[in-house]
Amino acid sequence: MGYKNKKRRKESSNGKYILPLLFFVVTAWSILASFKDKSPTALTGDLYAWILGKESPNPNKAELKSIIENKSLLIDSLANKIEELQNKSPYRTAIVNTTANELNLRSQPNLSSEVVIKIPDSSAVKILYFDEEVLVLDGETGKWCKIRYADKEGWVWGNYLLLE
Repeated sequence: MGYKNKKRRKESSNGKYILPLLFFVVTAWSILASFKDKSPTALTGDLYAWILGKESPNPNKAELKSIIENKSLLIDSLANKIEELQNKSPYRTAIVNTTANELNLRSQPNLSSEVVIKIPDSSAVKILYFDEEVLVLDGETGKWCKIRYADKEGWVWGNYLLLE
């Protein structure tokens, strides 16, 4: 009976170092992660990538800020280019030409969208751009056109516009 007790004590004494060792490893990993300005999970991903010889999939906060700033500059640049292209459009203005007395200016390029304003026939409108998708509406092939009229922007069926 004494032999069993000694054996149990020996087995339990081997396990007494596991918890402190685990605590030390987790604490050290967390401290290293804070120095690297990453989460412990991201640091684990970096270690895994390093072992495989790949690039880190987890940029730190400074790298993320740099990426966001670069993308923001790119977005601003593209927005300026779009504005430039819209201003250089070969069709600057058009005249509403419909058999009805007015044309619906819609919030979206579809017949079920909200009517923003009704444009009187023969009114001049500024063309912003034509949608690229060709559709059939009431048996006629055409495109939706984004326009500006009376400080409102919206969509009209392009077949009801006469380009100047």
